[in-house]
Amino acid sequence: MLFPYNIDMAKFTRKTREERSLEIIEAAKTVFLKKGFRHTTMEDIVAATTLSKGGVYQYFKSTKAIMFAIMEAGNYFRYKRNEEIFNAVKDIDDIYEIVTQALMIKLFDEVPEKRLYLMFLAEIIYDKEYEELFLQLEDQAHKFISENLEHLFVRKNLAGKKIKYKTNKAGKLYSRFFNGILIMYELFEDKTIFDKKEIHDLIYSFVKKSFVVS
Repeated sequence: MLFPYNIDMAKFTRKTREERSLEIIEAAKTVFLKKGFRHTTMEDIVAATTLSKGGVYQYFKSTKAIMFAIMEAGNYFRYKRNEEIFNAVKDIDDIYEIVTQALMIKLFDEVPEKRLYLMFLAEIIYDKEYEELFLQLEDQAHKFISENLEHLFVRKNLAGKKIKYKTNKAGKLYSRFFNGILIMYELFEDKTIFDKKEIHDLIYSFVKKSFVVS
C-alpha cells in the first residue's frame, strides 16, 4: 500500500494560486460566521483549510486582510447581480425605479456575506484603519453601480444619457442611509416591521435625491 496511514489526500492535491486563495476565503467565511470575526484567529482559519500555516500566510497576513478580500468580492458579486437585474428589466423606463428595485433586492437577498459586512463595519469602532478600508470599498461600489447604469442606458438605447450623483456628498449620504437600513434589517430577527412598500418608497426617495439623469 503506497500510503499506509490515514492521510488526507486533499492536502496533496495541486491547486492554482486562485484556488488556494478562494479556499482560504471560503474557510474564513465559515469560521467568521461560526465564531464571530473578533474571536477568530489566523490559526482557526488555517485549521479550516487544507493548507499549511505558511501556505495561508503566503496569501493573507491577517484576518483583517481576509475580511477585506471578502468585502471586495462582495462588491463584485453585487456588480454582477445588478447586471443580471438590469438585463432582466424590460417594461420599466423610470431609471430611479430600476435602481430602487436593485437596492430592494440587495436589502432582502439572503446571503451570508451581509452578516460578515456587519462584522466588518463594527470593527471601525475599534480600529480606524477599517474606516479607510470602508471608504475604499464605498468608492469601488460607486464605480460599479455607475458602470451598471452605463450598460443599462446602452441597452435601453439611451446611450446619449448620463446618470451621476448630484454631488459626491449627496451620493455618500444616501448610500449610508441605505446601509443603515440594511444593518437594522440584518441585526434583528423580527423582519415584519420592514414593510416592503414603505421601504420601497423610502429608498426611491433616496435614489431620486442622490442621482440626476441628464
